[in-house]
Amino acid sequence: MYPSTIDAIHIELTDKCQAACPMCARNYNGGIERPFIKNKEIYFTDFKKWFPKSFLQNINNFYSCGNYGDPVFARDCFEIYSYVREISPNARLAIHTNGSLRNQSWWENLAKVMGNNGEVIFAVDGFKGKHELYRRNTSFEKIIENITTYVNSGGTARVDSLVFSHNEDDVEELKNFLLNLGVKSVNFKGTKRFYNLDMLPVYNNKNELEYNLYPTTKLEFKPEVKIPMEKFLSNKFLENVLENATVIPQCVEKREIFVDPQGNVFPCCYVGSDYVEEPLEEKIILHKLRNISVLDTKKMLQDIGVPNLNLSNIVEILEQNIWTDINNYWQGKNKCMTCVKNCSTQLYS
Repeated sequence: MYPSTIDAIHIELTDKCQAACPMCARNYNGGIERPFIKNKEIYFTDFKKWFPKSFLQNINNFYSCGNYGDPVFARDCFEIYSYVREISPNARLAIHTNGSLRNQSWWENLAKVMGNNGEVIFAVDGFKGKHELYRRNTSFEKIIENITTYVNSGGTARVDSLVFSHNEDDVEELKNFLLNLGVKSVNFKGTKRFYNLDMLPVYNNKNELEYNLYPTTKLEFKPEVKIPMEKFLSNKFLENVLENATVIPQCVEKREIFVDPQGNVFPCCYVGSDYVEEPLEEKIILHKLRNISVLDTKKMLQDIGVPNLNLSNIVEILEQNIWTDINNYWQGKNKCMTCVKNCSTQLYS
């Protein structure tokens, strides 16, 4: 049974985003927006109805990263964070953002709201010219301006930086540059989304090929893929993978829920993304692997249910002892593929 007491809320304030990152599921390889994107956002008036003060007073962690949108894009992002901070002064607050939006006064005021127990995690994927190859439609100069304003206003800033072949030689220089701005730490990592592909084509809104992205060649940033994708073409092999995996659900360990812009409540963001996505046309094996996860999760959610905050607030939902059958998808041979991918070491080290 899922825990009835929740300590952490991961909330996707909006699925709107000005960026067009080629590996984001909101678009086709950086180009045309996929039709399941609704461009919704959570308004402050709804947020107050969904999350009573008595509930917010007891949370320890409130953060927004988002599957498809940037939280800073949401109209009421500042008002919602101010409200949570007022009610829960000791909770950790965090925002993950591409950092390329809003003006100086917005970032100054946000720093005061976040306080000592809050942080903004900015995405900086290289210096100007290289950063924009992945973080399309963002501005390196604007991000640096916003980081500087936020830090100089007393805010704690960290950076997550994706490493590709085109920016892997700039890691140390970029790290020193960011630390000198006042950033507390820089986390460099290669993306798992290549899986074992050699490259990813990048398209524009006319579905025209613009260039290719290549994974990092540096072993320290390269995720270790344990199983070649081709093996998943065998249903029997897939069954063995699921049966042998040991799932340790992070959502239970963290006592966390994920809420999407439509008010749907899920155990985690990975399951939440599968719920809204539609299967891809299987042009490459990576699409097949993605479709397996999406369809498998939809089947699980059809069984365990998807509560919605427009029908009941979070206290009322938790009182219903939600997801009583979810354990069935963490054990035996019928495990949820998404849970295996993200909460076991079967596919990645």
